Amino acid sequence: MSGAVESSAGRQDLRGQQRLAGLDLSALLLMTFLASWTPIAVGCAVASIPPIIGGVMRFLLAALTIGLVLLASRKFLLPVRADWPLIVILGIVCVPVNQAFFWGGVAMANPSHAAMLYSTTPVIVTVLSCLIRIERWSWRAITGAVLAVVGVIVILLDSGLFLRKSFLTGDLLLLGAAATWSGYLVFSRRLNQHYGSLAAQFWIFLCGALVSIPLLLIKSQQVNVSHITLESWLGLGYLIFFVAVGVFFLYNWCNARQPPSRVATFGNAALPLTLVWEAMIKERLPGIWFLVGSAILLTGMFLAIYRPRTPASPPPTRPD
Repeated sequence: MSGAVESSAGRQDLRGQQRLAGLDLSALLLMTFLASWTPIAVGCAVASIPPIIGGVMRFLLAALTIGLVLLASRKFLLPVRADWPLIVILGIVCVPVNQAFFWGGVAMANPSHAAMLYSTTPVIVTVLSCLIRIERWSWRAITGAVLAVVGVIVILLDSGLFLRKSFLTGDLLLLGAAATWSGYLVFSRRLNQHYGSLAAQFWIFLCGALVSIPLLLIKSQQVNVSHITLESWLGLGYLIFFVAVGVFFLYNWCNARQPPSRVATFGNAALPLTLVWEAMIKERLPGIWFLVGSAILLTGMFLAIYRPRTPASPPPTRPD
């Protein structure tokens, strides 16, 4: 009984943890840095690899890598029969559907738009969590969601009015990618709690990749492997090992040691870094309306993510 009490107290101390140790800060900064290159890596990969092929290969190889890690650490768990329908559905949403949206959107828009629109994920997650009563509605959540939508509309109008028509279609695809990814994050929560994050990711990624293999075989017949550039192979490799495996591992590790809002904030800090990398590579800065929309969207994200903590009530005192 005392062990259970100590364990419960430990979890309460963890939830209230505010100190940011050097190791935790290093992990958060590394996670942010690695994630900031994701849209650019996708842009390199889609240059000569069709979106569905790259997306399926990414998660299939990532699943195999995670599986080896689980086997080596002796944490390989087989899901119970009742969880398989949810695992298969999440696999389909996460791999073929989400990757088709994401890779297709990057191919038609650009990495900065992908980074910006994908950063709506925390807001969408907040709204979904409130809808299914994982969290409670608050004025911050509602205001943040509204501002995020306004910011996205500004970006979409900028895309349609000042850029190629393909950018508007690309941004809509990226919104679909953000929505499906947010749904995956919310509805995989129970699996993560039951099996652990890595094990849940393994089965979801593997199911999604296996379901997509017939489509992968069909599409691969239309691709000449010799025409795939080294740049695309490097981009795909980065997405597999540094993002699907590395960033996910760092996110889960940090989330177990730090408040989730802090981890989410660092994750979204990848956005301005992506803009910096793209500006340095292409020697081109975003337009004024893109920056305005970004500012509105980030304000909405701030309101949705940061919620004041309710101070603990002081223990009752006995009258003398």
